[in-house]
Amino acid sequence: MRMNLADVAEAMDAVVFGRAENVEFTGASMDSRTAGMGDLFFCLPGSRANGHDFALQALQAGATGIVAKRRLPAVEAQAPVLVVPDTVEALGALGRAWRVQTRARVVGVTGSAGKTTVKEMLAQICSMAAPTCKNYLNRNNQIGLPLSLLSCTGQEGFWVMEAGISRPGDMEALGRVLVPDLALVINVGPAHLEALGDVQGVARAKASLITHVSKGGAALVNQDCAELWQAAKELLPEVHGFSMVDAQAEFFGRRLPDDESGCTRMELVLHGRHLELCWTRTGAPLLENALAAAGAAALLGIDGLMISQGLSGACTPEGRFQVRYWGEWLFIDDTYNANPLSMAAALRRAREVAGDKPLVCVLGDMLELGRKAAECHRELGRRLARTGCAAVLFHGRHAQDVLDGLNDAAWSGRFQVLKSPAALREIWKEVQTDAGVVLFKGSRGGAMETYLEALCTETAP
Repeated sequence: MRMNLADVAEAMDAVVFGRAENVEFTGASMDSRTAGMGDLFFCLPGSRANGHDFALQALQAGATGIVAKRRLPAVEAQAPVLVVPDTVEALGALGRAWRVQTRARVVGVTGSAGKTTVKEMLAQICSMAAPTCKNYLNRNNQIGLPLSLLSCTGQEGFWVMEAGISRPGDMEALGRVLVPDLALVINVGPAHLEALGDVQGVARAKASLITHVSKGGAALVNQDCAELWQAAKELLPEVHGFSMVDAQAEFFGRRLPDDESGCTRMELVLHGRHLELCWTRTGAPLLENALAAAGAAALLGIDGLMISQGLSGACTPEGRFQVRYWGEWLFIDDTYNANPLSMAAALRRAREVAGDKPLVCVLGDMLELGRKAAECHRELGRRLARTGCAAVLFHGRHAQDVLDGLNDAAWSGRFQVLKSPAALREIWKEVQTDAGVVLFKGSRGGAMETYLEALCTETAP
């Protein structure tokens, strides 16, 4: 970001009080502890604190101006205070203003599972062709997305941004800010059902991102998700599609037999051009994610060599299928979040990684499923049985539903309810064998990373 006071005030329809010399802003912040020189500090409301109470601290930390809902006389003597009716809406308005100024190609990524991973993959590919800006971690909501946009310098060739939603209307707000040149919708599944109703509602909400593409922009959608593909075609008949099933799709991918060393191989067909990729078994991404990132890169005009190099060098975000070795055991950290779609994908990959070794699953509840919660957890139990897990250790309210699903499938492994990370350490002494694989996964509210750390501490070599 690089905007002067007058342009910032105009973008947010703000009234300026205090020292109003024509200062320049080079960033935005909502945290007084990390605000720096040139930053515009936004006084945002919070459940535990209000940003207005920290305006002076932000100024002392180096912030150059303050955005607030009311006048702040103590601040006005030192710096400009831009007063607006709603600081969250003002942040979005400024993010949009900065976005429309950029010459970078802007990509918006959304979906029910894997959007951060795909964003990281695509950003890595794009960085092979030109400087690239992306969301930091998963700052993808109505606060995080505009902050991410404002962190970009404007000198990049690409901006790759993910958009996360949980309620009706969220995508409309994000889309107006992002205005993507390319909208990438990677999948939909039963997530945030409490607010979005059903999978069809999720599909409509996610697909609505494509209605905000810039003039001459494009959309790429997973055509293997029937509800999503239908919703997208209704909104934009010329939508591009990728598929792991339909060999006639514009962008097609398929798994190839593993090579002699056990590496995972994949063939991509991008606009008729064939690429072959190879990863170690533990480093292999979900192949559908790789296809989505590659298809988007191809639509951006990036060549096959850069796509291959980018995919081979992409880093896995924290808590997204990261692998740790502890003695003879391999721990898979997929604790960032969970819904039925991402849980199924994680189990599939964990089984592939485990091969013929025992697979133990340390899982937590999948949240925000509304009336479908019990049914989804019972189906998870059936899926665990089909996956061939040696043991399932479960933390959360839906343990009985998972056990019911396991019993439906006549599963004969060990099931244990977890009350705490400390309890896991005790149970592990009875569960562990000489070697195997452990998958840790659950919704954010379950804090399953604490179970992972407890076991790592217990079993550290």
